[in-house]
Amino acid sequence: MTPRPPVRASAPALLHRLTAKVLAGSGSFIQRLCKGKLESASGVTVGAVWVLTAPVFFLCAAVDFLDGGPDYFPLLVSGVIVEIAGLVVVRFGRFPSELPISRLFVAVVSGALAALSAVTFAHLATGTSIAVDVALVEAAATITGTNATTVDAESLSLGMISFRALGQWLSAAAMIVVLVRVLPHLGVGGLDADGGVSTRSARRLAPRSGSTMARLMSVYVGLTGLFAMAYLLAGMPWMDSVIHALTTLSSGGFSTRSGSIGSFQSGAIEWVAILGMLVAGTSLPLMFRAMRRADLHRFIRSIEFRVYIGMVLVVVVAILAWSGEWPTLASTRHAIFATTSAISTTGYLSSGLGTVPFGGEALLLVLMVVGGMSASVAGGFKVMRFMVLGQYIRRELTKSIHRSAVGKIHLGRSSIGETALARIIGELFLATMILVPVVLLFAADGLGVEGAFTFAVSSLSNVGFAFGDAWPLGHLNSLGALGHLSATFLMLVGRISITPVLVAMGGIGEPTQRTIRRWRLTKRDEIVR
Repeated sequence: MTPRPPVRASAPALLHRLTAKVLAGSGSFIQRLCKGKLESASGVTVGAVWVLTAPVFFLCAAVDFLDGGPDYFPLLVSGVIVEIAGLVVVRFGRFPSELPISRLFVAVVSGALAALSAVTFAHLATGTSIAVDVALVEAAATITGTNATTVDAESLSLGMISFRALGQWLSAAAMIVVLVRVLPHLGVGGLDADGGVSTRSARRLAPRSGSTMARLMSVYVGLTGLFAMAYLLAGMPWMDSVIHALTTLSSGGFSTRSGSIGSFQSGAIEWVAILGMLVAGTSLPLMFRAMRRADLHRFIRSIEFRVYIGMVLVVVVAILAWSGEWPTLASTRHAIFATTSAISTTGYLSSGLGTVPFGGEALLLVLMVVGGMSASVAGGFKVMRFMVLGQYIRRELTKSIHRSAVGKIHLGRSSIGETALARIIGELFLATMILVPVVLLFAADGLGVEGAFTFAVSSLSNVGFAFGDAWPLGHLNSLGALGHLSATFLMLVGRISITPVLVAMGGIGEPTQRTIRRWRLTKRDEIVR
């Protein structure tokens, strides 16, 4: 019997294998280091984030050195310090055998704060930001994928530009890991096994979560490479193409130019950005299944994708109708660009954003709140959750007429349980309660009422641009230290969700609460005696 010739692996298969090896190697490296006696999930998470973040410092230092920039040495030194600190923290700790949900919440928040501190240190070391509050808000915009900044992109060195872009891209990659590894156990905002359509569809890709992460990451990496080539073919310089591909697919929105995509004055580049932003707001598991099966009808069969695209089309038509002029190809492109930038929470700007009518600004603000699809890298509250809320309102109205009616909430072939529904409503309520006082702080710290409200919504949804007197990107420069700290808090809450933040804050205050409780009991015993 003649043996079959060896079959060469295709490019997607090679990418999947390479991604799986990188993820497995990173995980096994951290596990080999965690041999300490102190059991702490938060400590291991902080150390792992610092250890895995340090190579980004080294890579950007090398880029800046080759470009002849001034920041290669500060980046190199700060990377060494972050790496040593991470190795020390990981070496003296180990992951606990039992991990309650509350400690898992704290570990998630600790990882975000570890990344925030490392990026803040880089901004201070390079002199990109002199004040600590400015460095904090710049770091928050980096790790949360928010297009908000206090500096001109043209004034940054190539090393810091690459650092910002890679930071946004890696933060979105980390959200993919959280989607598969963490969210099914936390049940944040209804994204759990009870009613979480997104996490359930992600976990069905492979029987093991490690394989699932590798598949989703391979899609993410592959799409980034494709859009880098698309930007290059559209006429963008090659380094700008790489930077914009990183910040487009991560929905980060950072650009090498202060005028964002509109500075290139190219319709072809804007169309590439529009397609990239739509992809960034689309569910990664949905894209993986559609590409693996070569079945584009999966997008049409997805009710969430239909609502996602439908919202884009409705807002585009409304903006064109309110403009008062007959639509042209340029005005249509600008309307589509602004709409996709808002709903994907990318925050890119085009040259036609200033022509959006006042009613269109209100619709763009609504799209910022909604955000992209579940299981995507986009921010916002997610399309799926708003669909669930719509079904809930419909059910309650039906029950007010037919009091004996009993019905479950269905989205396509999936049903949403009452526990997931309560979590979704609670998530929206808590976010609203956080938003109101921050709007007042912004208004007291230098912004007008419109600017304060829209920038608070934009920061919470990780978009970046807002409206008002300081629009589109001048809001951070109009704020003082208190406003910068408030914006940092909103960006972090928007990226990791309000529930883990509040639980972590409660966990930090728990020892103090126990001390106060014991002191009160002691005082009461003394009075009784």
